[in-house]
Amino acid sequence: MNRNRKKNQKAQMEIMGLMIVVILLIVGVLFAVKFVVLKKSPEVRQTFSRTQMASNMGLALMSSTTDSCRGTAVKDLLIDCAEWPEAGGTITCDDGRRSCDYVNSTIGKILNQTLDAWKVRYYVTAGTSKRLDEQIIYFTSAGCTADRDQPGESESFFLPSSRGLLTLKVFICE
Repeated sequence: MNRNRKKNQKAQMEIMGLMIVVILLIVGVLFAVKFVVLKKSPEVRQTFSRTQMASNMGLALMSSTTDSCRGTAVKDLLIDCAEWPEAGGTITCDDGRRSCDYVNSTIGKILNQTLDAWKVRYYVTAGTSKRLDEQIIYFTSAGCTADRDQPGESESFFLPSSRGLLTLKVFICE
């Protein structure tokens, strides 16, 4: 009789040990589900989207052509404006405006019809200097300015000019 009782107690202890192992496995699986499967969408996707938007906007700006300026590309107007900023550029468009005025209004219109309409915060600068007050163009949306560090993604495009390297920077704020 003592032998049966000891076997029963031993069997009960083994079952209790197995139950503890099963409970620990269940808790582990629940934690894995919570932290791996149910996690929020990754920040990587948002960062990638902002980077692609900045890159695509810069490429679109540079490759855009103008109707009122005999089909001149915006990048050529920017280069002309950077080379002759004190004269407003040497290219005169059909409406009488010089390249600096024309490229500023054209880029402003493009940004207004795209990023502003999409409610995307941004700033766009172009110039041969790193100083903000020496940029030939500077556009910004509310709360996103180039004069302070802020989170976001940028893309820079470099164009050669006689006054140095012209840098077009498109920054998309978070």
